Parts: sequence; structure tokens; C-alpha cells
Amino acid sequence: TRRMSREFDEYDLPAGSEQTQDAVREWLGKKRELAKHTKTVLGLLDPVRLGAGAVEYTKPEWKKDGPPSMYRAHWRYQACKVLGIAESALPESVTTALKSYLWPTALDTTRAERSAWLVKTPKFVSNAWHEAAAANKSSAHDDDDAMGEADDAIGKIQLFVDPFQKDAQKAMTFCTMELSGQEASGVPKSYILANQPSDMPMHVFSDVREGSTTGPDITLEAKVNLKLDMRPRSVDDVDYHRVSKERMIKAQTKTRVTQSSSEMRFAPLPKARNLVRFTDAAVKAKTEKKERMEKKALENLVFTLFERQSYWSLKQLLLETNQPGDWLKQTLNEIAVLNRRGPNMGLWSLQDMYKNQAAK
Repeated sequence: TRRMSREFDEYDLPAGSEQTQDAVREWLGKKRELAKHTKTVLGLLDPVRLGAGAVEYTKPEWKKDGPPSMYRAHWRYQACKVLGIAESALPESVTTALKSYLWPTALDTTRAERSAWLVKTPKFVSNAWHEAAAANKSSAHDDDDAMGEADDAIGKIQLFVDPFQKDAQKAMTFCTMELSGQEASGVPKSYILANQPSDMPMHVFSDVREGSTTGPDITLEAKVNLKLDMRPRSVDDVDYHRVSKERMIKAQTKTRVTQSSSEMRFAPLPKARNLVRFTDAAVKAKTEKKERMEKKALENLVFTLFERQSYWSLKQLLLETNQPGDWLKQTLNEIAVLNRRGPNMGLWSLQDMYKNQAAK
């Protein structure tokens, strides 16, 4: 027995499993044929070893960071498989101790039945509470006697219920809150906690587990049974007027302003291909209103231009003729053609019938 105890001491088992270890040792100590498996069964209390063994079967299903009930189901399955017994053969002392064991990395659901209120507080109230908490924390580091101040009440809540309802059916009909202490300085003191009915189930979680040193663990703290909205009791409150005015001024304050600077700043010159060269004719065409020529005169002018060269762009023709674009296009469509492919794509040329006449 002493040699077996030394082996158990060398086996690194999770903290908090001592009650389950004692129950398993006491049970297997009475079974000579099963006592040799005590170390293996106790080793299954480690979630890592338990998860490694879960890859050999599909039911029960293994999920990472599952609830404690999942870990208990896998422990019973693997422990009974090692011992060669049915799960019904496990004594009540072991199953009861197993339920009290909080598995590392498992979701802590021991507080799942607790009730909590979800209260929407005004921003100026939450800011005052955070500032007071930070001040209490800093003073606690400087003076150990100041720790008691951090536990002082920050306010008082009054609940109103219908006295004629049965105890099992009594529900809150009205709720008020009075702030007190240093946290209430500069903010309204009286509030109404208005009930906001909601059918959506909600829970409170935290990433810190009491008594755990292995790191952050997810804990189910409570179930939200009331959703409340914290509102000032009176809109004529002096502090509420002041807070509202400060909030309005802050909202109207511009966060971005334009300032003049005496510093010289240099911008890079544009690239040559982005520069547009304007001739005197182009400037004149933009500033002066163009008058339409007679159609026959414009056709003669266009024929003269095509005698000079065979292909013209529309921009060149506009500069040469000094005519409105629509009027020039209408004339070109009757005596010329726009090349849409080939080396002269995008340029105008005379129609074949007019080319032949010019050749004669």
C-alpha cells in the first residue's frame, strides 16, 4: 500500500480532484481484482489523458471545452472499460464525488441556476463608477486599510410588488435606485429601473474561475431573468440638466479643424503624358461661340482638307473647320467614313465614291 501511495504521489493529477481521488481509492481498495487499475483510472481525471482516449470511439461524443457533464460521461465510459465493468456498477460515492469535481478547461456551470439583472446604465453613471473603482484600487495599493472603502455600498435599490399576489407569483411592479457615496458626486442621484421585457434567453459569463491557477477558464455566472433600463427619476434634476448640457456641448464640438500653416510644401510636377497642350485655335474654340456654315460650303471645305491628307481625326477637323461638333459630324456621315479597325482606327476618310471622283 505504501509503494502504491508513492506511485500516486508521482502521478500529477489536477487540483480540485482530491475528493474524487479519495472516493476512487476507497472503492478500488476493497476490490482486489480491480486495485491494480487504480492509477490508470485516476489518470483519467486529467482532461488531456481523457481526450486522448476519446479518439478511439465516437459515442459519447467528445467536444473541446465541453460542459462538465460531457467529461463525466467520458470518464465513466473509459474507467468502466479499463475495469471491465458496467457503468451501473459504479458506487454512488464515486458518482457523487465526480459531480463535485470541476474539470479544468470545462465550462463551470455550478452557478447556472443563479439569477442576475442586466441593467443598461447611462454613460455618465458608468463613467463615474469606473473612475471611483480605479481610485479605490489605487488607494488600496497605497494603504491596506483602504480596502474596506472599496466594499462600501454605491446605492440602494427599492423593489415594489403587489402584496395581494401569492408568493410564488409575486413579480416586481416598480423599482427605484438611489446612488450614494463618492460615486454619486456630480451625477443625478435618483433613478427608475424600467423593466424591458425580452424573450431572448441570456446568460452571464466570466473568464476567471475562483481558486484556479491554470489560467482563464469560462464560467457560467448566472441567468439573466430581468432586463432593466436605468433612467433619471426626474428630468428637472439639477445634476441631470448639467450633465445633459455638457453632453450636448461635447457633441457639438468639432473634432476636426482646419488650420493654416506657414510651412512651404512642394507638390510633384505632373508627368509629361498628363499635360494637355492647348493651341491658340483650341483656346479660341472654347471661348468663342461657333457659327454654322452653309452645308455646301462646309462640304467643300472638308473636301479641301481631305485633298491635303487622307485621314483626319475629329479633333483636327474641329480645329480646322471651327464648326459645332454635331453639325460637322452630320456632314461627315454623308461624305466620309470612320475607320473602326486597322492602322487608321478612329480616323475619318472620304467614302470610296468621293475618292474616285477626286482621282478623275
